[in-house]
Amino acid sequence: MTMKQLLFLAMVTFCLTASAATADDDTKATETHVQVILENGDTITGYIRSDLKTGLKNMFSKTGSIRQYINIGAEPKGGATKRYSAPEVKEYRFLEPTEAYPEGAVCVSDFINSPGMFKPRSIVRGFAWELDRRESGSVLRWDVWESTGGRNSVNRLVPAVGIKFKGANAAYPIMVNGRFSDAYLMIYLKKQYPELKEAWDEYYYKCEDAKAHRKELLDNVSTALLFYEDFLKTHAPLDDTTPAESSKK
Repeated sequence: MTMKQLLFLAMVTFCLTASAATADDDTKATETHVQVILENGDTITGYIRSDLKTGLKNMFSKTGSIRQYINIGAEPKGGATKRYSAPEVKEYRFLEPTEAYPEGAVCVSDFINSPGMFKPRSIVRGFAWELDRRESGSVLRWDVWESTGGRNSVNRLVPAVGIKFKGANAAYPIMVNGRFSDAYLMIYLKKQYPELKEAWDEYYYKCEDAKAHRKELLDNVSTALLFYEDFLKTHAPLDDTTPAESSKK
């Protein structure tokens, strides 16, 4: 591990420690009040609680960016809490609208593309913000590591927005840090559904209005689901229900 990486790790650990020490005092209860639906169907109501151990488990999980644990307490501060892993949870929904979390804001537990070296289709189950949900699929947002590039390059967390097509095994990114970025989706579709990949290539790269279609997607990612809905009028949906080995519980 380089000195730069050690310094970065120390900084992150310090921030997590400070966050854990102050979260209960500085965060309003309405901003953390959630309803959690567990995988077994049970529903619990409680409060998202920050603590150092959960933060470290998230940081040192399989991805280090896609959250895989949440900590829930019956009260906004004080009392016992319980940590849940992503496979134990279906979703959690914020009960009061706030500036940080609008009405109905929901975090789902789902399979998400988490590519590694020589494993572009690798997926893990983790928490992601659900931005849209339709019959044809859903739009999710999560964080990924991105290098700034250059001589003094550093890694930073940036938002990734992706789609989980109906019938797909996971959500795949199509936008990273505000840029069109569909490479991993294309790798997946090339093997899993070549006809859908050809239709995507035609719509977003080859047709006369391709540039306008990409801009439309960047402005509103849900248009990718509309594209898929149109595709399904004449084709069967994806049929990939077997997750990759790295994503099994």
